[in-house]
Amino acid sequence: MTPFTEAFSYLRRAAALARTRAVSPWVIVPILFNSILFGGAYWFTGSWLTGLLGSLTAGWALEGWLAFLNPAISLVTGLLQLLVWLLLLALLAMVFTNVVQLLAAPFMGFLAAQVDNQLAPPLGFPPQPEESIRSMIWRTVRRELRKTGYWLLRAVPLLVLVTLLSLVPVINLLAPAIWFIWSGWMIAIQYIDYGADTRLVSFDEMLARLREQRILVTSLGCLILGLTMLPLVNLVIMPVAVIAGTLFWLEKGSARPAPVGEALATSSAAPRPLRSGVRAR
Repeated sequence: MTPFTEAFSYLRRAAALARTRAVSPWVIVPILFNSILFGGAYWFTGSWLTGLLGSLTAGWALEGWLAFLNPAISLVTGLLQLLVWLLLLALLAMVFTNVVQLLAAPFMGFLAAQVDNQLAPPLGFPPQPEESIRSMIWRTVRRELRKTGYWLLRAVPLLVLVTLLSLVPVINLLAPAIWFIWSGWMIAIQYIDYGADTRLVSFDEMLARLREQRILVTSLGCLILGLTMLPLVNLVIMPVAVIAGTLFWLEKGSARPAPVGEALATSSAAPRPLRSGVRAR
């Protein structure tokens, strides 16, 4: 398979696994969390912006012989408010995923652990290290901060470079592509790292293994990135991407890769309890 085709197969298999009885409860929780957070941010911001626009256009009504234009003015202001809602939806679709990553990190960590529980034992992997729920939450949040720092140190200089390239005729056509491909690499790291962190693999070691498969990793990340830019789709793609990243880690990134076809068949047969090594104190 080509890297793009193989990357697509990971998302397809992840979507199938997300619907199984054993994994679906761990998918529903982050989707509900994302939906409530996204819906609240969208309604609050949209209401504030349209209210501000309404107050600014309140005095646009004409009097005298120009009064016949008032219906057209009302139509224009209504269209402007609709445009605000549509642009806000597109904007939130692009930035929401980045903002919510830190808040949803514990949910994604639990999901990755459950997927690991379903697929790792049939592949011969040892049980996950035991830890408390509090320890897992702190570990996933701390790991998310580590990834955010890694992203910032590279995003700022690359943004400057892309901005400079955008000022050069002809070459400026490459600027959006460079940023999109690099963002695909980063978002792949984001989701594959959940599976690595579940196995307590260090961030640096995880990066070293992913660099050996840059094209495949970037293809997977670009597919996920494209889906996160779609309004409403971005609410459900995050947990599916976590599952795909965990699948990728077990097959490609781990020191003991193996096919997961049999594991998928096993996991869909019957639910199994979470035993990610997480135990309540």
